[in-house]
Amino acid sequence: MMKSSIGTAVTFLPAGTPGPVAIGWNRSALAAQIAIRARALGLDASLTDDQMNGLAQVVRDSGDGRPLSVSTRAAVRAALREPLTTEDPAAFTAAVFTSLPDTPVPVRATDGRQYMLVAVPVA
Repeated sequence: MMKSSIGTAVTFLPAGTPGPVAIGWNRSALAAQIAIRARALGLDASLTDDQMNGLAQVVRDSGDGRPLSVSTRAAVRAALREPLTTEDPAAFTAAVFTSLPDTPVPVRATDGRQYMLVAVPVA
């Protein structure tokens, strides 16, 4: 598996970013990376905690075996749900704004391509 990272709050967000915002960013970024690897392996939201922890070790590039928090596991499972589309704008809007800032949102564009939305705090 190719190693890549979208960074952590310390390296990605501006100095002075409030702690809770940084924690939300880290959770969302980690959950998105785990979910993307899980999808590549054909897994869905029913993956086990052990599978999720194993994928987290790959993403973190470490063998320390730290288990994921309950909140992070929930964010991963949410990221593995069926992607949202523009067919129901109200549901799309509600899902995006109730997921901020610490849960990535899977979406399918009108061309069929899938994306993972990760909130990037700018202020």
